[in-house]
Amino acid sequence: MPTEIKSNGKTKSAEALIVGGGIGGMRAALDLADAGLRVYLVEQTPCLGGRVAQLGYMFPQHDCVLCRGTPDHGYGCTRPSISPAYIQNNQHPNIEILTNTVVVDVEGQAGDFTVALRQEPRYVDTSKCINCGYCTQVCPVELPNEYQFGMVTRKAAYKVAARAAPDSYVIDKGPYCDPCGKCAEICPTKAINLNEQPRLYSLSVGAIILALGFKIYDAHQLEELGYGRYANVVESMQYERLASRSGPTEGIVTRPSDGKKPRSIAWLQCIGSRDQENQFCSSICCMYGTKEAMLAKQRLGEQTQCSVFIMDERAFNKEYSAYFEQARNEHNIQYLRCRVSAIREDPVTQDLILQYADPNGVMHHERYDMVVLATGLQPPDSAHQFTEMLDLELNEYGFCKTEKFSPLTTTHSGVFVCGAFSTPKEISETIIDASGAAGEVMRLLNDQMNAHPYSRENPFLAPADLPSERDVSAEPVRAGVFFCTCAGTMGETLNSSMLVEQVSRWPGVATVQLLDVACFPDTQEKIQHTIHEQRLNRVVVAACSNRTHESLFQRAARMAGLNPYLLELVNLRDQCSVVHHNQPEMANRKALELVRLALGRLISAEAVHKQAYTCTPTALIIGGGLSGMTAALSIGDSGYDVILVERDEYLGGNLQNLYYVAEGYNPRRLGRDLINRVRAHRHITTYIRTEVIQHTGHVGNFTSLLRTSHPDGPSETFRVDHGVTIVATGGRESHNHPWLAHSKVLTQSELEEKIIHNPQEIATLKNVVMLQCAIQPRETNYCSRICCTNALKNAIRLKLFNPGCNVYVLYKNIVTYGFREEYYTEARRLGVVFIRYTDEAPPDLVEQNGQLFVRVRDLSLDRWLTLSADLVPLSTAIAPNPGAKELADTLRVPISSEGFFEEAQIKLRPMDFMREGIFLAGMAHYPKFIEESIAHASAAAARALTLLSQGTLYLGGIVAVVDPNKCVGCLTCTRTCPFSIPQVIQQEGRSGIGGLGGAAFIDPAQCQGCGTCTGECPANAIQLINYTDTQMMMRDIGGLGSWLPQPKVAFEPPSGNTI
Repeated sequence: MPTEIKSNGKTKSAEALIVGGGIGGMRAALDLADAGLRVYLVEQTPCLGGRVAQLGYMFPQHDCVLCRGTPDHGYGCTRPSISPAYIQNNQHPNIEILTNTVVVDVEGQAGDFTVALRQEPRYVDTSKCINCGYCTQVCPVELPNEYQFGMVTRKAAYKVAARAAPDSYVIDKGPYCDPCGKCAEICPTKAINLNEQPRLYSLSVGAIILALGFKIYDAHQLEELGYGRYANVVESMQYERLASRSGPTEGIVTRPSDGKKPRSIAWLQCIGSRDQENQFCSSICCMYGTKEAMLAKQRLGEQTQCSVFIMDERAFNKEYSAYFEQARNEHNIQYLRCRVSAIREDPVTQDLILQYADPNGVMHHERYDMVVLATGLQPPDSAHQFTEMLDLELNEYGFCKTEKFSPLTTTHSGVFVCGAFSTPKEISETIIDASGAAGEVMRLLNDQMNAHPYSRENPFLAPADLPSERDVSAEPVRAGVFFCTCAGTMGETLNSSMLVEQVSRWPGVATVQLLDVACFPDTQEKIQHTIHEQRLNRVVVAACSNRTHESLFQRAARMAGLNPYLLELVNLRDQCSVVHHNQPEMANRKALELVRLALGRLISAEAVHKQAYTCTPTALIIGGGLSGMTAALSIGDSGYDVILVERDEYLGGNLQNLYYVAEGYNPRRLGRDLINRVRAHRHITTYIRTEVIQHTGHVGNFTSLLRTSHPDGPSETFRVDHGVTIVATGGRESHNHPWLAHSKVLTQSELEEKIIHNPQEIATLKNVVMLQCAIQPRETNYCSRICCTNALKNAIRLKLFNPGCNVYVLYKNIVTYGFREEYYTEARRLGVVFIRYTDEAPPDLVEQNGQLFVRVRDLSLDRWLTLSADLVPLSTAIAPNPGAKELADTLRVPISSEGFFEEAQIKLRPMDFMREGIFLAGMAHYPKFIEESIAHASAAAARALTLLSQGTLYLGGIVAVVDPNKCVGCLTCTRTCPFSIPQVIQQEGRSGIGGLGGAAFIDPAQCQGCGTCTGECPANAIQLINYTDTQMMMRDIGGLGSWLPQPKVAFEPPSGNTI
């Protein structure tokens, strides 16, 4: 039931509702839960993950999707959960997942909503389903598989994906189920109830986040492209499933018509985008089309011809430009600048013949084995439902309406939006939006933070009130071994009675028990009772996967007073029963060995504890521009202190240099408002002319040395303590282009200032030639993201002030993604002339008789043009602010190849650094528009608040420890640690071998537990807790490299309820 607390004499709910269980909803829910708020995560389908869960790989790194969402992941895979907190047996105690559920009605106001929900039955009890798959095997009904986009079938009893969350089967009930019922009969745990009825819920929540996602454009509407008529014309998500290892062809791309590997594939971009009906850009198609083409090269061979028919290369995010270059130069992917007008099919071969015109107007007809339509994003079907329930406004394209300076707020107070429901966007920006929306909820419910405390003291998530732990360090080993039969499903392969009998003879084993279903609550209680009754101090559970069940059994051991690291889980199901189904003799021998090795590890195991640290409830924010002030206000409004540091004399950053934006808003008014609010805020202390010169400590307990320069006296140095750090140092417009030496050449920001302050000069202009992507060959090549829109806003202003002025825009790619496409359209309507150039023939600046000319090769006319120019505005690169590299060294965080700060993971953790407790916001990360910087700042603030709100942080646990009596001070650990944590220090008792200047020290509060230093140390002076040499070698039992003699026990699989 929802929890309510009293505030200012009124009853307020301490809960939030998130509608949509995709990548955005999951991220927002996790941040709110970490901040101690209760979250109801509503998803209308049977499992979480949304569209992203159907992707195999992410651009530009080709990482496995959803495996790197939080630092909790370590180095394992928990797909499709953005965090282990969504794994069923380790679910965050503050998150309640409601799948198959829709919102029926919403009433109330910000802080006090009443929400009516309807949950459709899934006919399978998720708490009883053991994923045996028997229901699927006996189900006679075949239906199209929506997860695989209808390319294969599934049963009516099915599991959406191998790693679905919740990890359970579901029944797609229909009239065919009434006379059948085979699934219910065969279910070994009686988890199936075909008579289950819908349920109605009423929840009280304080805030709502809409993470509705998007709908894929229906390519059937474009009949000329043959989708639905020609078998080998597929849309992009179908191709994603073909290229995925969990797809219908297990990652081998084949033609739907004949199952053969295609030798040539064409990608058609902008399907359902940038046309008369859908005038916006879907933002992601250029990049995912390139990713799919690269996957084709990798899977089918470099000889495969891959052609991408494209309008503009919109590679506008970090590392995207390099990704395009890799595709073009290393994989020879061909990019053709045109739109295909029609596709015909060869009826004999079912090859596809594309008709298109090249830039010179010459018509071509080319044959391909397969065509992929890069379909765009559309508003979700549920959008209009919420407009009626919440009186929300949608924009002209049908997406949620937001304002530029409040991009996460809807038109209904207390209701926030994230992800593609507000505008088409890719994964990293959805993640930023999600955390930013969570930050807005934290600000709204600021007096309710940590209303639902939880603990990360153990390797599992749990409420904060666990029983006391028993000290077993002085006790002789008394191990209990619990074998699970998984409701008899493992009995077809494993001889349970033989295993019990063999293990019971081993020394140190006090009890061996056979359990029917070890993960059920009553069996969990039995295990805990046995631990108490028999005073067990080591536990082995031989059952299911560590990925899904280890935290469950660790929790059971801890509830019985035993340290969770004194329990080992052996995966008999996946590693013995399933993979050796037809080899029972080998399966049983392997099972014995796995249990023996688990016991061997436990013999030398010790209790592992994290250290408790009190988190300093203060945030240090470096940078007083738009992002820094936004983050400061978000944290300050949530009730926590902020130290805001700005190197310059004034707050405001780049807002001081902006006069207008393309949307028509006044950014200077925004800047004045933010500065006034920051100056007046009781929780924010501001230091101008101040720099961070030293930064030490760890998450929750940082100490920084600040230096303030006074204009009329010496500088002042002082220390501040803080729990988190946010880097928001911004970016700047470059001024190093050689053309800028000419008096008539200026930057776009200088043109903007001239338009505002010298309109009389603007009125006299006759020819203005704008040059986009004005960088030098030696400079790092990346898209600065905002330049095209800024150039277009100035071009439009020029044409409005002076309609007779000829405005030319020389460009390589026009990057007006999302709804910014309308400014590209408006500029063309006003008569702005766009001329594309290439790096092979860049424009040239010429001065003749005092008159300036720009020469450019027009690709359409295939000849050079000479354009007279009264002004030549340049779109130069947005570069990191000076001092970024020095600050990165001070904070011990990395810099990206473009020179900006490098995040922990480019897609799923764009506001985190790998060093925990330090966050990233705004243009310090990469060039951004105002609304994007605001969202990023709110996201960084939200991530910071998840730590500040906890009070106590538990750090350490499985970390590397240095034996100073073995350390020779060789510095190997300092060089190899990917996180730069080890340090050689001089300290009493840590002199190292021979007293040569100290020994290495690894701060347990910072160590990530990766074990790199352990393996690299030449003196064997470093051990990884819980993975020590003794535990890994197991010399006492002859563990590593040897097997016990094979037992001679006959085994006949049991007859009866088997498949």
